[in-house]
Amino acid sequence: MYFFTHDRTSVRTARHRTVLIPVTALLTALTLVVALSAAPKAAAFSLSSPRGIDVASWQHPNGTAINWREVSASGHRFAFIKATEGNGYINPYFVSDSMQARNAGMLIGSYHMARPNSSAAVQAAEYAATLAMQPQPSLPPVLDIEHAEGLSPAALRAWVREFVTEIEGLTGRKPIIYTYRYFWRVNMDNTSEFSDYPLWLAAYENRPPSSIPGGWNYMTFWQRADNGVVPGIATATDINLFNGSPGQLDEFSSGANVNLGEVLTTGIDLDAIGGGLPGLEALGSSNQELVGAILAVAAGVLAVGTLVAIAQSQGVDLGPATEIVNRVRALVDSGHLPVPDLQTMHDSGEYTIGDLLILLKNAQHFAEQIG
Repeated sequence: MYFFTHDRTSVRTARHRTVLIPVTALLTALTLVVALSAAPKAAAFSLSSPRGIDVASWQHPNGTAINWREVSASGHRFAFIKATEGNGYINPYFVSDSMQARNAGMLIGSYHMARPNSSAAVQAAEYAATLAMQPQPSLPPVLDIEHAEGLSPAALRAWVREFVTEIEGLTGRKPIIYTYRYFWRVNMDNTSEFSDYPLWLAAYENRPPSSIPGGWNYMTFWQRADNGVVPGIATATDINLFNGSPGQLDEFSSGANVNLGEVLTTGIDLDAIGGGLPGLEALGSSNQELVGAILAVAAGVLAVGTLVAIAQSQGVDLGPATEIVNRVRALVDSGHLPVPDLQTMHDSGEYTIGDLLILLKNAQHFAEQIG
């Protein structure tokens, strides 16, 4: 998912913080620097479940259009298109992308990126009004919740509760919730209050994740990568899978509450080659060593460029490894590296390198808004 990156007066500038790094994290990082080992690159994969993408204005660099007929011809069955974010922002490509994707034979959906530092009811109303411009039928509305903006878990749960109640009342449809594991477990206190809503989980890894937060026992949609190469789109794109058959996807789009079963384990074709999705096997590995190295960079005892070699020693391909380094460098320079979150990740040992990528991406986009 992508944040709207213009400045917002409602967002307060963050201050630089003194960074305290445990000795264990430093020793782990320094040991990795001394003893880097080569790791084989993981193969990409594909699944027989319906594939789809999600896009925002980021997929229109310098106004470049998306060729939706090429997207459809490449095998993508559905597309979620960013509609709104916070208060007052509408994706300028929302209507045109929706119409063109629909005309290309794709099922279309939308999403609202939550900004919990302002009214949930107002955001729901603006999203619902924007949805009136999208061709129908469409996939259910989506709440994209992946940044707390300083709210406590209790306050954030209340915000989400208000938004989903409002949007369901305004549209008559039960919304999908998009999130990722670390955010839901930590910022939402892993609440199971919303487990009867369809889940769209971001989890960058080679196999369907067996660890799902929030009391959900299955995903309706799985965002498996953010670096897909899709014909007709000028930039890297999020790649998704639907947990069910093509017929069930049609039923879900038309409003049926399809019982999609438990964790997605069927239809996996590990021998097939996926569409431009490198290094997913490594992204599903534990991130503890790599996070320890990033904390060492934050403490000033490790050069940021060393992270490329450390990430590769964990099996991460050069592209994602470079992305990690670039994001860490930008966040360190701006003073917005999410050290407390990284420390929590390191101490728990429960999260993947893919989860780390999502955390860093969100932190960077939010930092860009602050300026």
